Parts: sequence; C-alpha cells; structure tokens
Amino acid sequence: MKQDDLKPYHTIIIGTGLAGLTTACLLAGANKKVLLVAQGAGALLLASGAIDVLGYHPADSREPVHNPAQKLPDFLAERPEHPFCLVGPEQIRAGLEAFLSLVKGRLDYQGSLERNWLLPGPAGVGHPTCLAPVSLANGDLNTRGRMLVIGFDELRDFYPALISQNLNEQKLGVQVAALTIDAPWPIAGKMNVTPIELARAFEQPEFRQQVVKAVKSASRGYGRVGFPAVLGLERHAEVMADLQRGLGKVVFEVSTLPPSVPGRRLFDALQSVFLAAGGRLLIGSKVVDGVIENGRVQQIRLETASRLKPVVAENYVLATGGIFGGGIQTDGEGKVWEPIFDLPVIAEADRHQWFEPKFLSAGDQPIANYGVKVNRQLNPVDESGMPLAKNLFVTGATLAGSNWIVGRTGDGVALATAATVVATIVDRISRAA
Repeated sequence: MKQDDLKPYHTIIIGTGLAGLTTACLLAGANKKVLLVAQGAGALLLASGAIDVLGYHPADSREPVHNPAQKLPDFLAERPEHPFCLVGPEQIRAGLEAFLSLVKGRLDYQGSLERNWLLPGPAGVGHPTCLAPVSLANGDLNTRGRMLVIGFDELRDFYPALISQNLNEQKLGVQVAALTIDAPWPIAGKMNVTPIELARAFEQPEFRQQVVKAVKSASRGYGRVGFPAVLGLERHAEVMADLQRGLGKVVFEVSTLPPSVPGRRLFDALQSVFLAAGGRLLIGSKVVDGVIENGRVQQIRLETASRLKPVVAENYVLATGGIFGGGIQTDGEGKVWEPIFDLPVIAEADRHQWFEPKFLSAGDQPIANYGVKVNRQLNPVDESGMPLAKNLFVTGATLAGSNWIVGRTGDGVALATAATVVATIVDRISRAA
C-alpha cells in the first residue's frame, strides 16, 4: 500500500453531476487528495451537454435571453433567494472559465456569457444556452439559411418532421426541411434503437459512408445538415470531420431525449480529467450517513457488501442534486429531508402546496425550489443563519431556491457554486499557511 493511501482525504465529494465533477476536477488539479463518490453516474447522462446560465427572463417570457451577462442583474434583483445571489456574477464567470479550461483539448466548447446560442431541441423549440460543443453550436438558429434535419427509422423518439414544422412556424429566419432514412448495417432493421447504440455505429467508417450516400443528393441546396445527437462517443471529432467532408456541408447535432450522447461525452471527459489528476472515483457506493459534531463533519459512512465503512476527510462537498436527483427526498405524509447529514431543508410542510394547480405553469413549481439553506461560503446553516458544519459545502441543485427550470439556470448554478467552493477551500488553506 502506498503511504499516501493511509492519509485522510483532503476532500470527499458526494455526487457525480456537473457540480460534483467540476469541484472534484478543480481540487484534484490543485494536487489535493480527492474522493468522488456516488450511487450512480449522475444527471449529465440525461442532460443536453450544453451549459445553460440564463435562458429566459422574466420566467414567463417567450423571448429567449440573447445576452446573459446583460440580463443577470435584473434576474438577481427579481430573485434574491436564488443561489446566483449568494455567489455573485464574478463566480458565475469564474465557473464558466474553469469549465472551459477543464474540457479544453477533450471537447470543443464554444460561447461566452455575453451571448446565448439558440439551438434546435428535440421538439423543434429553441434552446437558449451559453456554452455548447461545436457540434450543437453549428445548429445555431441565430444563423439564417436553409437546413436539413435527418432522422433514422430505427431511432426511437426523434421526429425530424415535427422538428422542422415547429421551427418553421416560429419564423426564426431559418428554413428547415426533414428527411428520415433507414440506418445502414449494423443498425438496419432494428427497432427502438437508443442514441448510444447509434453513436457507436457512427464510429464505424463504413456506416458513415452509407449515411453520406443516402443523404448527399437530398442535401443539395441546404447550407447545413443536422443529425440527431449521436455522432460518436470516443471518436466524435473524427465522425464530425468525416461527415462534413463527405457531405461538403456544415454538420450539426440536434439534442435527443435521454440517454444523451453529448451528456455522456461530457461525463467521460470530466471523469478522465479527474482521474488523470490523481483523483479516486467510486460509482455504485451509497453514502449512508455523515456525522456532524462540534461544528464539523467528522466522517461519512459508505455501504459495502459486508459493513458500513467510515471515511474521513478535511472537507466534504454535498453535490447530490435536488428533488429530481434524490439529494432531497419526500414522502406522502409531507416530510421533506436531506438524507445524508439530515440538514434542515427549506420546504412547505403542507404537501398540497408543493405544486401549482397547472403542471405546466409559467411560474415556479414550489417543490423545485426546496433545498438546503447556506451562507455565502455555501456552508449549510440553521434557522438563525449559523453554519452547522464549516467543513461541509453544498453545491448545485441541492441548494434552496435553485429551480433550474425557471430561467434555465441549472448548469450556471452548478459551475458557479463549484468555483465558489474551490475558492473558499483554497483561501482557507492560504490563510492557515
């Protein structure tokens, strides 16, 4: 056993979503001994792969935000309970810059806080987002012209005709046509193929050649050709370059329903950054509980095959997601709780007040805002505002007020809170030195 293995961890991070992975990568990159643990692979595998910071303001507006940096002050003034108000604009920008530095050389993300892309979604609705991989950004609806959207009979839940019709009816300045083809071997004839299966097929040169052959003549007269977001996993850049060369067109991807191939690419890229920096990753291990004594977390316990295993660190980061990710839990009696440290949760005691009468309400669904209240250092606090554990930090959707649906702010919250936690920990280390 290496001597370093006997030392306590500098930081244990619970959760492998965007907030947890980003925090883990940044701390491991700063030569800290980091354990990243989660019961599952996290929400990135369900996400679009783009980074949303502020897509709509006001919340009920149908007009997407074009410049998030310009609209953020209005958003913060209207929603003082939102986590953005705790971390501030500087950390929002710092989170985006840190993310771009982490994925550089692995994934080609483009964009800035000063401009949103408007990307075609799987239902033909524009998706305003701040950062996007080039494969998605190539489909920006702010760029006028004619585009062709391709689908495959074998791929479930992707309908080019629906996408093209809805985009055309919005009169965005793009003219969209649809084409559905039969997928070549080895996908040909299969039913309900998933995006992951099709992505692996696209990594085969022969498959791509047959796709180009089926699409090329129909693509004449169109400036861009869009495919479902399945253009490879590990060999994505090669697939993109090959299709663009074969078609002689700009190629872009349109997000699909989960599982998300761009989300999988992002998860894999951040995971590789973390492991290359010397981090330790445990997926499939449930954190059962944690002990808080004398204003500090003393340990957490992991569920193993034979026993509960205590694990110790100097710092702990809770990045387990909110209501939708299992980081905040509920029951039919109206109880709402945080399951690991039993932290107090901001929530309505009457479960009949958890939802608006209309499910697709233009405003908040109250339950989506339930979470852990924190101070500006992102330490959980009690009712009086006193920190419960100065070495415990809460990030992302676990935070009270972080309803990602309103304004489309979820990824921005994840990155900004990750940057804030890392800055706080590094500052404490420098002060102690």
